[in-house]
Amino acid sequence: MPLLDLAMDLPREFTLKDESLSNTVQPTMEVNGTKTSNAILDIVFDYALNKFNDSVDRLSAGRPNFLTIIDQFVIGATQVKMCLPAFPFKSANKVEKVFGTLPDKAEELALERLNSMCKRIREVYPPGAKVTIISDGLTYNDLLNIPDRDTWAYGQALRTMASQKGFDYIDFSRLKDLVKFPLPLPEKLEEITYVANATNFRRFLFNQYGKDDLDIDNEIATNPDTRLTYLGYRRFLESDLRYIYGHGRSGHSYKKGVKYLAKQMLIRGYAFAGAVKVAFPGYLRLSIHQSTGEHKVSMSLLDSKTGYTTPWHCTVALMANGDWISGTMISFKENVALETVYENGRPSHFQEKITPAHQLSDAEGSAEIQVASPKFSGDATRIVPAPLAVAASS
Repeated sequence: MPLLDLAMDLPREFTLKDESLSNTVQPTMEVNGTKTSNAILDIVFDYALNKFNDSVDRLSAGRPNFLTIIDQFVIGATQVKMCLPAFPFKSANKVEKVFGTLPDKAEELALERLNSMCKRIREVYPPGAKVTIISDGLTYNDLLNIPDRDTWAYGQALRTMASQKGFDYIDFSRLKDLVKFPLPLPEKLEEITYVANATNFRRFLFNQYGKDDLDIDNEIATNPDTRLTYLGYRRFLESDLRYIYGHGRSGHSYKKGVKYLAKQMLIRGYAFAGAVKVAFPGYLRLSIHQSTGEHKVSMSLLDSKTGYTTPWHCTVALMANGDWISGTMISFKENVALETVYENGRPSHFQEKITPAHQLSDAEGSAEIQVASPKFSGDATRIVPAPLAVAASS
């Protein structure tokens, strides 16, 4: 749709600036744009990482910077563009944490959450918003013993899921969006051409955006965002790699190795972040990592107060009262109150078994359902269903 045609469909607050307007009118138009930008950012913040005591303060720290980015879209009456490096591959720990190598209900809930965020933005800003997911799988998968083929299969299944579920406000980047290959890639990558170029991607990424003089220990010590990411890497690597590198090593030796891997991930992450910055200029930067909140919005892909908020590190379970909770696959599997649900011939999620006690609770009111639900340990966290989250925030 031509820009002027779009402007005719917008409320007065979104009407494009007319170059013939006097200078005294122009500032008023910009103030209105900032008001709209605040409304958009408030919606984004509703989906932000909120499980820390200082989460609100961290979000406030980045508001001026985030508003400046959103203002550029609002003033131009164009779609708000956001990018999120995420969805690399399923955890390497298939014994305890996840079902297998492909996306399941956890990823579906995460994509639905991002899509719902954009739908809400469209309600207050007609041009709407879109999130581009930039998979960082090939940046790290070899460090974590994840085959290139598994990374390809995971990414392709995500795209299929988004298409089939009608998540129209989500887009996915491609390899050639991030690095310049000396020889052009096929227009449409297949599994073979993807795997054949996986090593090339990593090599070109590090050659173009890596820093040979990067002192990662100094970065960890002096850069708060880097330190938070480093600590996050260490936490998940210890559990992810337990059945790969943990056997035959002392606890001290294993943790020392995990620290080394976490630093290698950071070094690669710096190169990847540089590529993202060049490839997606002007985008509102989202992140799945805890941060200071000044340069990127830390997102919660699964709406839980504590525990697992990234779907590739966990599984989800549907409770009898309609709530979703997240946790490790093994903790749900060992819980006699839950059963495995299969979709398309593969395990998708867990579901609480309906018992006579639940049926009685349904008749007596929803408050009793909460009491009848089984109690879970700290590695299971409650997720608010997306439709309820939207209703509560609107």
